Amino acid sequence: MSDERACDLCGLDVGARPFCLQAGGKTLKFCCDGCLGIYRMLHESELREAPGDSAPADEPPNKTA
Repeated sequence: MSDERACDLCGLDVGARPFCLQAGGKTLKFCCDGCLGIYRMLHESELREAPGDSAPADEPPNKTA
């Protein structure tokens, strides 16, 4: 399997219709919605700072009681 077809999170084959995310000026490809979601969660602050992202950068942090 070539690196072009490997999931950017787990390394499995992404198949013919990968889940894609634009980040850092490149297109990341994932094998499933789960890997895409985990990547977003792990890199939330980096993705929020990316130009054109829809999430507000000044969102208050979550408070725990």
